[in-house]
Amino acid sequence: MRRHLYHLGLGWCLLAAPLALWDMQGRWAEPERGMVVAFKLWLFWAAWALLPWLLALWPKLRQGATSTGQRWLHCSGLVVLAVAAWAALLEPRLLALHTHRLAVLPAGATPLRLALVSDIHVGLFVRAWQLERLVELLNAQAVDAVVVAGDWTYAPPLDLQATLAPLARIRHPVWAVLGNHDTQSPGPALTLALRAALQSHGVHLLDGQMLRFKGWDIVGLSDLWGGNPHADIVRCLPPPPLARPRLVLAHQPDTAALLPADAATLVLSGHTHGGQIRLPWITQQRVLPGISAHGWYAGHYSTPAGALFVSTGVGTIGLPARLGVIPRVDVLQLH
Repeated sequence: MRRHLYHLGLGWCLLAAPLALWDMQGRWAEPERGMVVAFKLWLFWAAWALLPWLLALWPKLRQGATSTGQRWLHCSGLVVLAVAAWAALLEPRLLALHTHRLAVLPAGATPLRLALVSDIHVGLFVRAWQLERLVELLNAQAVDAVVVAGDWTYAPPLDLQATLAPLARIRHPVWAVLGNHDTQSPGPALTLALRAALQSHGVHLLDGQMLRFKGWDIVGLSDLWGGNPHADIVRCLPPPPLARPRLVLAHQPDTAALLPADAATLVLSGHTHGGQIRLPWITQQRVLPGISAHGWYAGHYSTPAGALFVSTGVGTIGLPARLGVIPRVDVLQLH
């Protein structure tokens, strides 16, 4: 039986190749990166081979080994396969809800309750059913608005109108900006089509714009890599002191470092994925510093510009895996 399970896993790895080639058809992707996209999709489909390999190794471990070294090797292999299966098959498909109370309001300001979403990355690894589930979760929340901090896509299907159609069913106002993957930094040239699709489904894009809501100024800044946040700041952010509480939406948390001192009541961002795959030492020392130069990776921070909250996001890029950073929606009670 164990041999059959090993062969089943190997056979699935082979079958994953034509599945990946089929799956990559009709996607927004740069032609020169076709092989890279195909390889990532192969990883996405081949990951299911971990299940028969786990089933094959488990009874072998229970039967014991002829030596301590062999038993240690079997146990280590089982742990590695189990962690890999969790990271590739389970954790990216979870969706958690976290509620936070942030004491950021000046006296007399109207409290707000917001649902913060970031880095949905609809496309290679985040599929239609996951977007549908996200919309259902957002509709179940008693919030004043949904705020989306960019990176909507990751090699999505060409028909963005159909792909993003579930967004039209969100029952709250939706304010948003675009992220680097939405503005070719990196990514395909889908920005115009994405803007049209989002706006047609009721999403209010705020890149370089401001709106007023319940006595708040809601300001969106374009992406640090794919936009011009410096110009947005000059145009949309009058210098302090603030006439009203100000919420600033910027995809990358390091954008907060561009703001003048005390320029925001609260800045909301994403981009970091919290590292996406949390490995001891490696993620903290080698991965996260390249994502945020200021060490703003996840959660609530105090910055010279004002309070900052960074979401670890919903989606997955690079490798089709998350480990120790469950996809999440953050509900923020501002008081």
